[in-house]
Amino acid sequence: MYERCLNEAERILASDKDVIVPVKKIWQEVEKQGKAQGYETPPLADFTALLEGDKRFDFIPSHDENGEPFEEGFTDDAGEEAELETLGFYSGDRVKLRTVELTPEIIGGMIRRKVDMTVDALAEAWERRPDGDQDTEDQLLDILARTQKLQREVRKTFSDEKMKALGLVLRDGRKKERPTTRKKPATRSKRAQPTAKKHRVKKSPRAPRAKRGRRK
Repeated sequence: MYERCLNEAERILASDKDVIVPVKKIWQEVEKQGKAQGYETPPLADFTALLEGDKRFDFIPSHDENGEPFEEGFTDDAGEEAELETLGFYSGDRVKLRTVELTPEIIGGMIRRKVDMTVDALAEAWERRPDGDQDTEDQLLDILARTQKLQREVRKTFSDEKMKALGLVLRDGRKKERPTTRKKPATRSKRAQPTAKKHRVKKSPRAPRAKRGRRK
């Protein structure tokens, strides 16, 4: 029934640079496409269960076996949560395509983009700061300065060049760990037949010559 939703989720994940994407973000995109194309989208909880049960996806839960969250959410306020989501910050479960390998290049790109998003969000908060509140301004400036410093360090540490070099090292290491396959001895198509022993033909004994008569 919801196969079209899962196919759309697969398409969205395949085009997302982050590879590991919040389930809610995927659901919102699928829901938008469903309204535009005229197909039904299940509620978020059912959509999450569909992703978790589909072999095309690797599901990354945000809760442990006891239902306890691995980390606290950004906020309990629905209005603030919606505002954070518009900036790209989602809480909850994550999902990725099973066919996509997490290489150093991909992970480095994800880290850089997350830090860049944080800097952009803080810059926007600075633009929207309340007038006449010096304490808030000082706090925002301090946080923004620290985050910008982190941004520079992350770009240097997780640069494309370094992540590519690390990827090459890891790939070479995996190749060396693979056991060398021994060549199997060539199988004989036909077994060598033992040479037949030549049977000697026994000659029949000669008849004794007749005794010549003695001359008298």
